Amino acid sequence: MEKEKQARVEVKVNFLSIDRGTGAPIVVLKEKEDGSDRILLIWIGESEAAAIQMHIEKIQLPRPMTHDLLKTMIETLEAKVTAVCVHAFEERTFYAHVILDVKGDNIEVDCRPSDAIALALRCEASIYVVEEVLTEQGFSEQELAKGQKPDTKDVLQNLDDDTLKQYTV
Repeated sequence: MEKEKQARVEVKVNFLSIDRGTGAPIVVLKEKEDGSDRILLIWIGESEAAAIQMHIEKIQLPRPMTHDLLKTMIETLEAKVTAVCVHAFEERTFYAHVILDVKGDNIEVDCRPSDAIALALRCEASIYVVEEVLTEQGFSEQELAKGQKPDTKDVLQNLDDDTLKQYTV
């Protein structure tokens, strides 16, 4: 069942990038509200990055990928993905859940943020980040450009949007 409601902020996938230090893909989420420039970087796996990128670029494969299969199974069971939410950050790991409407009941299913995002894109569902997570782990585009708020973002602290976009997965 749905956990205690926390303030959530709707975000969109702004773009994918690569951590130049490790080669790991990064999904860049940006607050959807007009005029806002808050972003959140989440390091993800290569297969999830490929799934997200293929959907963004509208690439159709002859056979369904894992997230396409999940979408089909959910729909076949007469359920619907209504949203996904990145709801926690603990010990350098983000946590997310998929929110399903199953015959009028909301059910939350724990998952990795990358899988939640890939599924949300395919299901045209909203993507949210809990305000507290966005406040503590996110930052503005200006902070990114100026190299402020280091720690988990060290590898990106001196890069601007134009530079980051050059490293699209």
